[in-house]
Parts: sequence; C-alpha cells; structure tokens
Amino acid sequence: MREVILKLKEKPDLCLEVEGILPNVVAGKSIEEIKNLPIQYGNRMVKLSEFFDVFIEKSEVPRLIFEGDMSRVKRIGFGMKEGEIIVKGNAGMYLGAFMSGGKIVVKGDVGHFSALNMKGGEIVIEGNAGDYLCASYRGDWRGMSGGMVIVKGNVGKELGSYMRGGKIVVEGLADEFAGVCMKGGLIILNKAKARIGASMIRGAIVVNEVEELLPGFFEEGEVENPEIEGEKFEGRFKIYSGDHAERKAKGKLYIRI
Repeated sequence: MREVILKLKEKPDLCLEVEGILPNVVAGKSIEEIKNLPIQYGNRMVKLSEFFDVFIEKSEVPRLIFEGDMSRVKRIGFGMKEGEIIVKGNAGMYLGAFMSGGKIVVKGDVGHFSALNMKGGEIVIEGNAGDYLCASYRGDWRGMSGGMVIVKGNVGKELGSYMRGGKIVVEGLADEFAGVCMKGGLIILNKAKARIGASMIRGAIVVNEVEELLPGFFEEGEVENPEIEGEKFEGRFKIYSGDHAERKAKGKLYIRI
C-alpha cells in the first residue's frame, strides 16, 4: 500500500473543487495519471497538476495527504467511503460531506458545511470549524445520520442541524443553534451559546456550560453518572426535556452541575 501526497503549489485566487480525488481513486494510479485527474477551478475544469505537485510513498493503509493552505480548496473527501485523508493545513468548505466511511484528519481549521449529511466514518478537526458542521444540505431535512466528528477547537452556528444519528464532540465553544431541529444522535459540548437544541425532537445533547436555555426545555430532575445514547458519563447532570415548542418532543438535554 502507499500514500499519495498532493502539495499545493500556491494558494489559488479562486476556489478549487477536488470532488472525486479520494484515496481509493488514486490508489492504483501512477504519478502521471494522478496529475491528469480533473479538478474544477472557478468555472472551468483543469488538470490536478496545474495546482498540485504529486508524490508517492509507502504506507500501511491507503492514504491521501493534502499539504498546504487548503482554505480555498473545497470538497476534500466529498463522498468518501474508505481509506484515510490527512490535511496538513486548513481545509475549505464541504470537507467530508456525504462521507460514509474512512477517516479524515485536519491539522487546521475547516470551512462551512463540513461533514454535511455524513453517514459514516470519522473526522478529526484539530482547529476550528465553520457554520453548519454535520448539518443537512440546504433544503433537506435529513442531516448527519452516522459516524463521528471530533473538533478540538470551536464551531460555528447550527452545528448538527437536522442531525438523525452519529456522534459529535466539540472541545471548545459551540455558537448559537447547536442541535437545531435534531432528530437523533449524540452531541457532546464543552460550552455552548444560546438557543441550544432549538426545535429538537429526539436525540441527546450533553454540555458542561450553556449561555441560555430556550423556554421550551423543561427540567426533569438530576442524575449521576448517566448512560446517554449508550455512552457512560461521569458526574452529576440536570436533565431537561424538549424542545416542547415542537409536538411530541422527546429530546434530552444534560447540563453538568
């Protein structure tokens, strides 16, 4: 097995889209074949070699490495099903969108709409994430349904919008509307701003600190060392049900005491 390294020559003026450049796609190709793969630059298709230098090294697993500031490189790992991607720098929008397997590790920040409609696999973001992480595609009511996303920094607005399954862990601060319209899964937060769990119906949110609760959440008591969505938590928590602004709301919000 081997790893393919794509080193960005310079930060592009317009956004690049690398949908289809995946570990399993480049695994059996020569350097020349990889250089000739099509990517999109603005409104035209170009060869990958126009913006990337390509290197191949031995590896224990099929791995694709992006090196450089990829903040204007969109759709890294889009639709990924297997293998591993490492981004040594920042990544643009739609990272890991519609992903169903494999693993992505980002050494920097990621743009908006990352892990959109994610179905499986794992994403680790060592920096911050933009708005709509693990959310649904615009106009769709089906968000993340499986897999796991870990963010070591902060996240933007509407984290896990319309989430139906899977697990999200945020070690920093989550902006407003985390878990909005949530219908399943588990979100674990360190700190959250206001409107957490707005319009949620099912699923669970666990948080250490929250700025403000919506009036649709009703306190149901306290619990110690709970098991939530199949996962054990240590400590004492207040339990809230909601969001009762919605009919048949069965969502649970756990706030550490």
